[in-house]
Amino acid sequence: MSARDRETAEALVRFAASLDGAVLGLGTAAVAIASWVKYLAVARELRLVASAAASSIAGVRSILPEEDGESRLIAVRGFVRTLPGGSYLRAPGSGEYGVATKHTQTCLFTEWRGIFGWTFDLHALLFRSWKEQIITSFRTVKFALADSMQGNRAPMITVDLDKTDHQPLPLTTVYHKLIPVETSPYTLFQTIIGNGYPIALLDEEKILPLGKELTAIGLGRTNDGSVMITSCPEIPFFLSELTKHEMQAELASRSRKLFWGSIALGTLSVCLVGHAIYRGLARIKLRREARQAQQLFEEAEDAIQEDDSSDEESEIGDGQLCVVCLRKRRKAAFIPCGHLVCCCKCALRMEREAEPLCPMCRQDIRYMIRIYDS
Repeated sequence: MSARDRETAEALVRFAASLDGAVLGLGTAAVAIASWVKYLAVARELRLVASAAASSIAGVRSILPEEDGESRLIAVRGFVRTLPGGSYLRAPGSGEYGVATKHTQTCLFTEWRGIFGWTFDLHALLFRSWKEQIITSFRTVKFALADSMQGNRAPMITVDLDKTDHQPLPLTTVYHKLIPVETSPYTLFQTIIGNGYPIALLDEEKILPLGKELTAIGLGRTNDGSVMITSCPEIPFFLSELTKHEMQAELASRSRKLFWGSIALGTLSVCLVGHAIYRGLARIKLRREARQAQQLFEEAEDAIQEDDSSDEESEIGDGQLCVVCLRKRRKAAFIPCGHLVCCCKCALRMEREAEPLCPMCRQDIRYMIRIYDS
């Protein structure tokens, strides 16, 4: 772990442990609430996937509403193929054919502490947008899923990709090249002041190839005699290599993890906040007791003069002398250590210091009590 990461972790630990762990407890409660909300969302997605009607492409018409435009949640599995008379795409880097292509160029950075050894990432502060820049081109053509790749008369269902922005497509990587970045005066400037500088450009191409077997789960409907399926925004899947049962198993596993995780985090947050409240109430009680003891001690200041005169008239043994002035009798005990080592005047003087400490054990003084001889 670098010095910057270590300092950041230490600062976060100190902040989380502040207020007797109340900050950590509230943060844990926020994470537990977010986990519970996500669990509810995943549970709803699981119910929707389970309710989708599974069918083959040949029999999908029998489960759809008869009226055009009416949709129903369905799940079908088939092979990717172009529409009759339709076109396909060719990836420029690899030359592979598919119905969807994605070309991405990402600038890769190496990280170090810089020549000056600064502990914060000045590069990330000033050049974050350039560091995260990704050049992407995404192209698609209309395609369909069919029971087989043989013959143009095979039953098929048209796939509509217009509403799949939040749902990833099962693309296959067909081109991957790492291009080194040549140094420049700007690179030298980044090396001097920052924690990272560019070293390479990652060029990737991904396609949705023809003939790939996929499961489509979404809203199916008939339109002018043809069958079309579009994505359902409430389901995280649209086109996937998983079957419907595998989708259900994955969502069920995720919902169980979120459920028990939110329960564990909620219990931990209640314990942490309860501990912080208990410590806070105990501290308030100690302060109230200290205030009351201080008031009683200050009310007894009038009797201190009489004690001084009586001390002057009587003989005091060496073991009973105040350790500060060495002239008066010990009559003030410090709490919580309980040491009886000072007279009343010296005890008051020590209690009013910026950092009141017991002269015997150097422990913090919360308050004092006056000791009376029987």
